[in-house]
Amino acid sequence: MSTYNNDYEHLLFYFAYKTFIHTADEIIEKKGMSRQHHRFLFFIDKVPGITIKDLLKSMEISKQGSHQTLKKLKDEGLVIEKKSQTDGRVKELFVTDKGHHLVTEINQAQNDLLQSIKGKVGNNWNAMMEELASKRPGFQEVKYLKGDLEE
Repeated sequence: MSTYNNDYEHLLFYFAYKTFIHTADEIIEKKGMSRQHHRFLFFIDKVPGITIKDLLKSMEISKQGSHQTLKKLKDEGLVIEKKSQTDGRVKELFVTDKGHHLVTEINQAQNDLLQSIKGKVGNNWNAMMEELASKRPGFQEVKYLKGDLEE
């Protein structure tokens, strides 16, 4: 019985993800915010009226981890909080036009990156992942593991 070594694929995904998320990080950092701000903004934009409780559940984070992030998004005029019309104790979150514009800007940058990669290598998932990963310096150090996949 042989054991499949998927170290290469794990590292490939890691480095590809780093390139993909770096595009968003660059934009959000220019606004004085972090990846968590982007994730919150993205979720709130895609699920208008999401409650704080449901947002935290969806993102799998604790309430303590959310307070500063939501405060910053509100202070920057990117998110507003409204009381639920059905239960005044429940707070619902919405992005402002400014918040939606930022999400759109980030999404467009990531879409442009993926379209550029597709234009270069086509729709083959592995080729796309390798092209994304190749943008990370550390990927060159582990590329040799790909040989383990070939029989």
